[in-house]
Amino acid sequence: MHQLNRGVFRLSSFVILVSAVIPRLSAAPTITSVANGASNTPSILPSGSIAPGSIFVVYGGGMGPANISIASNPFQSTSLNGTSATITVNGTTVNALMYYTSDKQIAALLPSNTPTGTGTITVTYNGQASPTARFGVVSNNLGIFTVDSSGHGAGIITYADYSLVSPAKAANCGGPYTTCGAANPGDTLILWGTGLGRIAGDDASGAGLGQNMPNLPLKLWVGGVQAKVLYQGRSGCCIGEDQIVFAVPDDAPTGCAVPLAVEITPNITQISNNVRMSIAKGSRDCTLVDTSLTKLFQQATAKNFKIGLVDLNHVIDNPGFRDTSHVGFGIVALDLASPLFAAALDNQPLGTCIARPALGGDDSHFVLGSTLDAGSTFTIKGPAGTMTVTTAPFDRITLSTTVAFVIPGDYTISGAGGKDVGPFTANLNVPISPTLTRPTSANGLTVSRGSGMTVTWNGNGSAGHVELVLASPADANTTSTVTCTAPASAGTFTIPSHMLFTLANTNNANFRFQLGSVQAATSVPFSVPGIDVGLAQTFIGGVDFSGFSIAN
Repeated sequence: MHQLNRGVFRLSSFVILVSAVIPRLSAAPTITSVANGASNTPSILPSGSIAPGSIFVVYGGGMGPANISIASNPFQSTSLNGTSATITVNGTTVNALMYYTSDKQIAALLPSNTPTGTGTITVTYNGQASPTARFGVVSNNLGIFTVDSSGHGAGIITYADYSLVSPAKAANCGGPYTTCGAANPGDTLILWGTGLGRIAGDDASGAGLGQNMPNLPLKLWVGGVQAKVLYQGRSGCCIGEDQIVFAVPDDAPTGCAVPLAVEITPNITQISNNVRMSIAKGSRDCTLVDTSLTKLFQQATAKNFKIGLVDLNHVIDNPGFRDTSHVGFGIVALDLASPLFAAALDNQPLGTCIARPALGGDDSHFVLGSTLDAGSTFTIKGPAGTMTVTTAPFDRITLSTTVAFVIPGDYTISGAGGKDVGPFTANLNVPISPTLTRPTSANGLTVSRGSGMTVTWNGNGSAGHVELVLASPADANTTSTVTCTAPASAGTFTIPSHMLFTLANTNNANFRFQLGSVQAATSVPFSVPGIDVGLAQTFIGGVDFSGFSIAN
C-alpha cells in the first residue's frame, strides 16, 4: 500500500525540466550548478547539499548531445551516450549512475557509498572533461518532487492508489496520473522525493527498495502543523526515489495551496523545498483562500482567455514611498497544467509560512499573447481625491512620490472602454495598516534560527492581513526568503525555527512588515464587457529595513 508500482510517476518531472537546447559549441563541458533533482535548491543555500543515494541534476553546457538521451534502464550504468560524471569527496572518488544526458543538463544518482563533506564533480563528454565544480554532500537532505519540476508549486503527493492530491476531483479519478481532489484531515497520503539518505548495498541492483528508515529524525510540517509519519524510506519501485507516508493532521489549515515541508535533524538541520498541497474538510474540492480568483480558475481550463487587471500600490521606495497603478487588458495563455492550477497560484492560508529560494512569489504561469484596446485614459477616485491618468496597456504609472494618494479607504478605477473592451468600473478597498512594535529596526537585531522569530504589532482595527517577509542574500544572484501571513487582528506571530533554517547565513538580512506586497493586500473581481475575468488588487508596503544577522 505504501509502495509504488514500477514506472508510476517514475521521474516524469525530470524530463520536463530540459528546455530546448542549443547544439554544443565548445569542446569541453562546463558546469554552472549542481542540485537535488527534486528541489533544485541552489547549492549555496543551507539546504542545497546532496545526500548519498539521491538523484541529482547538473546544469551547464556541452555535457551531452543536443537532443536529450534517456537511459532505457535508469541508474544501471556510469556512462550514457558518451556522458559520465565522477565525484570526489575526502579523497574518495565515485562514479555517478546515469539517468539522462543532454547538452545543458544531466541527471544521475549519487552512489550510497559517497562520503559526506565538500566534494567536487567532473562531467566528461566524448572524452572531454569539464573543470571541477564544488558542492556539499550531507547524510540526509530531502527534495520533494513537484508537478512542474521547478521545486516549488504543487508537490507530487498521492493517495494510496497513486492518484494525485489536487484542488478538485476529476471525473476519471482513480489510479496513476489522475487527479482525485483535495486531501481531508485523517487521510493517509504518500509524499514523493529523493534524498532521505544512503542505503546498504549496491544502488544499481535495487538494494534498499522498500526499506523503512524509522530512526531518521524527521518531521513533516503541513501548514506549520506536524503530521504523523507512518513510513519514511525508499520506494518499493524505483532506485533513488523516497516515500513519506503520513496522515493529514486534524488541525491542518485548509486551502488550495497549503505549504508543506520536511525537516531532518541528524547532526545539522536540513529543510526540504517547500511545496503546496490542497486540503479541504468534507469535500474533495478545496476552497480558495483568495476567493477573488474563483472565476479566474474556472476560466483556466481554456487555452486562452481574456483578462483585465487593475491595481493600486503604495510601496516603500527607500527613502520615502511611491504610489503607482497600472491598467491592462489582454489575451492570456495558461502556462500550467490546469488540474493543479489553483495549488500553484492561490494564496497560502493565514497563519502559515512558505520558503522560497528567490525573493517574491512564484514564477508567473501566464503568457500574455496580445493586448486589448480598452482606451488609454482612466479615472482613479479615492479618499485623497480624483486623478485622471493616461497609459499604455500594462504600463506602470507613478501617481505620487510626495503626498500619499493611496491611503486607507474605498477607491474606484473606471474607463470608458475601447474597440475591444467596454466601459468598466472596478471598486476596491485599501485597509488600515497595522503598526509594527517588534522589531522596529535592524539595530542590535540578530535572528537565531533555533529560537524562531517573534513579531508583534498593533492591529489598529485593520480588517486586512499582514505579511512578514525575511530575506537572506547568499550571494549576488541568490536570495532565500520566508513569507508568513497572519490576520492583522492577531497582533503577534512567531516565524518557526524550521522556516528560518532555509535562510542563508548573512549580516545583511532584510525584513518587511506590510499589508500585502508578495500577495495582494486586497483582491476583488470586477465585470467588463468583452472580458472573461477582471481582477482589481492593491499592493501595500510598510516597514522595510536591512542590515541585521541571521545565524545559528
